[in-house]
Amino acid sequence: MSSSPDLYTLIEKIDSELLEVVHASGAANIDETVTQEKLTKYVLVAVGALHLAVAIEDLSEVGPLPTITFLPNLPLWIQGIVNIRGEIISVIDLAGFRRLSDQAGGCVGNRFVVVQYGKQKIGIRLDRIVGTVSRTDADTKPLHSSNNNSMDTSFFPAGLLVDNTLYHILNVRRFLTAPRLIDFRNNE
Repeated sequence: MSSSPDLYTLIEKIDSELLEVVHASGAANIDETVTQEKLTKYVLVAVGALHLAVAIEDLSEVGPLPTITFLPNLPLWIQGIVNIRGEIISVIDLAGFRRLSDQAGGCVGNRFVVVQYGKQKIGIRLDRIVGTVSRTDADTKPLHSSNNNSMDTSFFPAGLLVDNTLYHILNVRRFLTAPRLIDFRNNE
């Protein structure tokens, strides 16, 4: 029986030989910068009129929204808490958090995502989950506040165009460290 280091050596040898064959044949005319660029997989979701792309690496949960336990004396954009396998997660209405007037009624969908940065997690209520896509950084386009003056580019610095719909990429680290989210009582 061969040991693991021998198996890894064999795999590396096969990979390098395959790469030599591809280069020698000229097949497919591979551009090495494209093949080396990292693909990021995104979950595409809709919250009212806002279309979001969230990197899968920033998610800990996607799916049907569990029963929300409402809590008193909280801002309207904090919809309550849910229990996910023994862990208590706050659920927010993203439109209410962002103070968007066109979403005055708030999101009432029955789906959600739980975004995570370090140990910090928050659930975002969704109207629907659209699907997933994989894209490189070159496929993203920077967003500027002039494109949509209600868009906070610190939370949504770039976008993806998928099937003629612009999905705003959520910067989860910036979102979960926003002062209004962390200390909502002093930032309302």
